[in-house]
Amino acid sequence: MIRSRRIPAVLIALFAALALLPPAEAQRPDRVKIGGTVPVTGRFSSDWGPGVTEFMKAWEKLVNTDGGVFVREYNAKLPIELVLYDDESSPDKSVELYEKLAAVDKVHLFIGPGSSPITLRASTVAERLKIPMLLVEANSPIIYARGFQWIAGVDRPAQYWSIPYFDLIKELNEKKVVNYRTIAFLIEDHPHTKDIAEGSIELAKKAGLEVVATESVPFQTSDFSAVIAKFKQLNPDIVYSSGWTITSVPFVKQMNELGLKPKELHVIHLIPEFGQLVGPKLAEGVTGETHVARKHLDQRYLAILKQLKVDDPYPFKSLVLPIRYLALETLRRGIEAAGTLDREKFMATLRTLQFDTPHGPHRINYNVKLGTRVLNGMGEKYLYAGQFQGGRIQILSPAGAADGPYKPTPRQ
Repeated sequence: MIRSRRIPAVLIALFAALALLPPAEAQRPDRVKIGGTVPVTGRFSSDWGPGVTEFMKAWEKLVNTDGGVFVREYNAKLPIELVLYDDESSPDKSVELYEKLAAVDKVHLFIGPGSSPITLRASTVAERLKIPMLLVEANSPIIYARGFQWIAGVDRPAQYWSIPYFDLIKELNEKKVVNYRTIAFLIEDHPHTKDIAEGSIELAKKAGLEVVATESVPFQTSDFSAVIAKFKQLNPDIVYSSGWTITSVPFVKQMNELGLKPKELHVIHLIPEFGQLVGPKLAEGVTGETHVARKHLDQRYLAILKQLKVDDPYPFKSLVLPIRYLALETLRRGIEAAGTLDREKFMATLRTLQFDTPHGPHRINYNVKLGTRVLNGMGEKYLYAGQFQGGRIQILSPAGAADGPYKPTPRQ
């Protein structure tokens, strides 16, 4: 005979209370860990370097000062920890470090490394381990044409890089501010720089320019004498350097030494380090692209600069910081929107996440046709065209972000 026993009312109340708790409450982590690598040293350090990690850690501090990121699954705000390593500008090193971030540091999410060539390799770790990776300065279409399910990015395709610049040149010609008719391209043989050049050649033609030369040089080359000799014979109005900063710097110096003096000189990375490396005289009037515009910075970004005691946003790693900031904010908003750290659910949320920024809407695009490729996971962040004027970077285009007008500055 089985005897029944009455369960005390206090236990019934306790069981009922426990049932109301979130099911994963017991497994709540003490923080949200986001891992990534940055080219602090090595070839790409002039475009990234320690300033990027300083900025990212300042963002971490800003978020945590406000209590962290709200995770609905735990009904609590959790602090964010950024686990960052120097990949030494090496794709192989980056792969090794992302594997460490997963196996040893046990991060919940990845933020992508700097540059397309490093990202191309590092993103394979995310795909293999099924860990969401939000890509940052990675705009080579090949990255997004591989059918990967665990990556998404905030950058636009590299082919769109110079849209504001060529829109500006077309407008200046139409208004007869300048009379630029011909352009010559120096193209470094590397995915990022080749993709930018591919798009910019077509953009130049659409702007009414005649492309008189497209000269390719090896990756990491330092002797441009043959190219410069050819350009001197052609005498183009515009010389466009589609190379990394460490390549554009010696090219511009050798242009000066060998007497190549175009009316307009353009580099694809308009950063303070370029001006410092070539000197104020050679930098004056040079145009290029950057991700930052004073008129398009929000209060959180400005709060980070204040924390770092930075008064002027342009001299401080201006090419990449705004897109890094966008990626970090996208991760924060994605966690809050997903309400969980479950990787599949977070990735699904990331794909459809949209929000407004000072420079326009953020969204991630799928099934985008570019040439023969179909791209999945590319973002919308566009760049600004700027110019060195009086030793400082000034934004010229688009008009809504401009600090002032273009100043024709023929090479002397």
